[in-house]
Amino acid sequence: MRRLRPILALAALATLLAATAFAQEPQDYPQDYPPPGSQPPQGAPPPGGAPPPGEAPPPGYAPPPENAPPPAAATSSGAFGAVSQIAISSDLLLVALRHSESLVGTSMNRTVVTLAPAIDYFVAAGLSVGGQLLIGFVSDDAQDSTTIGLAPRIGYNIPIGPTASIWPRAGIAYTHTSESQTGGGTSIPSYKVTLSAFVPVIFQPAPHFFIGGGPFLSTDLVSQRSMTDYYKASEFGLQSTIGGYFGGM
Repeated sequence: MRRLRPILALAALATLLAATAFAQEPQDYPQDYPPPGSQPPQGAPPPGGAPPPGEAPPPGYAPPPENAPPPAAATSSGAFGAVSQIAISSDLLLVALRHSESLVGTSMNRTVVTLAPAIDYFVAAGLSVGGQLLIGFVSDDAQDSTTIGLAPRIGYNIPIGPTASIWPRAGIAYTHTSESQTGGGTSIPSYKVTLSAFVPVIFQPAPHFFIGGGPFLSTDLVSQRSMTDYYKASEFGLQSTIGGYFGGM
C-alpha cells in the first residue's frame, strides 16, 4: 500500500497538469460557433442563418421574406459587355484634310459621304463578334465613285471603371468600288481586302448609350483595279464611335 502512494500521487499530478494545459490551449472552433457553455447575445440571429431543423429559433430571429430578390451584385448585368448583349454603333473617321486647286477660270467641287453602321454580339463576358457595313460615295466634277463593303470583326471589352472601358477590335474588310466619268461613261470596277484594328476608349454618359474614340490602323492585303494589281495603302489615325446596347443576361 505504501508503494502505491507515490505512484498515485504522480498520476494525480500528471492529470492535473494535463487538464491545466488543455484549458489554456485555444480551441479550434469555427469563427461563428460559440464556445461550449456560452450563449449568443440576446436578440442576435443564429450563426450561419436559420436554426437547424427541429429546433426552435432563438429570440430575435426573423426568417427572410419569401420571394426575396437576389443581392444587387448578382443582378448587375446592365454593364456594357455582358453576355448576350447586342451593341449597335457607327464608326466615324476623324480626318484633317486641306485640299487646294487653282487654275484661272476653273474650280473643283467634291462631295464625300461615308457610312459605317455596325452590330456586335457578346457571346461571352467581354468577348464580341460582329460585322460592319461600309458605304461610301464620292462625286466631283470629273468622276463619281460608289463603294460598298462588309467587315466581319472580333473584339474584347476591358472595363477600366464603372462607366468606362477599352474595346479593341480587329477585322478584315472586303470593299468593292465602281468608278465612272461624271455624267456617264464606262464603269471601272476595283476591290480591296483590308486588315484593320481599332482600339477605342468607351464612355457611357447614360444607360445603354456610349461614345468613344481611339487610334486605328488599316493596311491593304489585296488591291486590284480592272482585274490588275493596284497600289496598296496603309492608314493610321484617330477614329470615333457612337452607339447603344441592349439585352444581356
